[in-house]
Amino acid sequence: MNGKRPNTAYAPGLVSEDLTWEKIQSINMALDWGLFNNRLTGSVEYYIRNTKDMVGYAPELPAVLGTGVPYTNNTDLRTMGWELTIGWRDQLQNGLNYGVNFNLSDSRAKITRYPNNPTNNIWSYITGRYIGEIWGYTTKGLARTDEEMQQHLATLPKGGQDALGSDWKAGDIMYADINGDGKISSGSEVLGDSGDLSVIGNNTPRYLFGLDLNASWKGFDFRAFFQGVMKRDVWNGSVYTFGANGGGMWQAAGLEAVSDYFRDENTWSVQEGYTQTNTDAYLPRPLYNGKNLNTQTRYLQNAAYIRLKNLQVGYTIPTAISSRWGIKNLRVYFSGENLWTGTGVDKQYDPETITGGYSGMGYPLSRTLSFGLNITL
Repeated sequence: MNGKRPNTAYAPGLVSEDLTWEKIQSINMALDWGLFNNRLTGSVEYYIRNTKDMVGYAPELPAVLGTGVPYTNNTDLRTMGWELTIGWRDQLQNGLNYGVNFNLSDSRAKITRYPNNPTNNIWSYITGRYIGEIWGYTTKGLARTDEEMQQHLATLPKGGQDALGSDWKAGDIMYADINGDGKISSGSEVLGDSGDLSVIGNNTPRYLFGLDLNASWKGFDFRAFFQGVMKRDVWNGSVYTFGANGGGMWQAAGLEAVSDYFRDENTWSVQEGYTQTNTDAYLPRPLYNGKNLNTQTRYLQNAAYIRLKNLQVGYTIPTAISSRWGIKNLRVYFSGENLWTGTGVDKQYDPETITGGYSGMGYPLSRTLSFGLNITL
């Protein structure tokens, strides 16, 4: 205004005056044991945790309110889980001391009360359903030719895949008609009428484990710690998975991981001689729309992993030698963090930090190598 940018301020969202702390009630049962002079030790625990009046979405209000509805204490959650810990330590006749410790845990959380979803819309909390469910389409495959796509559409005489997009060609996704109604759709997106949407996974980490190995012998010491998750699904629909979507492609265009996209003789880059054909691709043809990027089984990430979180190797100089230098204890060591990871997650992601949405923009976990001395004078 008048050549100057005016000052602006945004009104914050509403806050419920009744908002308060949630209440937690827990039941725990545990057993600890030690056998063989405590060389074998362990514990097992089972728990049930009821969370009362958890913060959830309030009922929808008329649009004339001008802002989103405030959160309120209206949801109950039940978490059931267990944890197992077992360890073994011993000393051999040659002086080798060693130990192995293993822990494994699992839990699942279920909504037991949520009054603000009377239609059981699948994108909201639903009483009786587990937290973390991923709803999506089942994928039959990627059409390699126009003829293959037309054959697929011919099996869908009551609407094809028109509810998801148009101009279906080679390089596009062929979705499965799991409810058999002759078309691909999401129905009313409620329980009992979700069309071809179904629960294809769950993003809750399951069966978390840790393994600690340690040993010492004649001044040498060794320790390695592994951690991981045995079961977890993640849907990530960002450009860092597909290379291009309705929001653009330039953030990820240079990543090697997104170069395995479909291209046939009709693709511009092939016709201009920049790339070769790739009809056995993992990714669909690049488009500035989302018809191939719907949540689906083909690109659901298996985020299970095992990682060498820490490795340490050291050697303590014999006291008879270090004492000559006026040192009571002298230890030389090497330490490494995040040295190795085994996972099925696409390589542009870290399985320990991956989430839904736009994962890939976060700073990765660093691999660290250290050398050092521990000196006691």
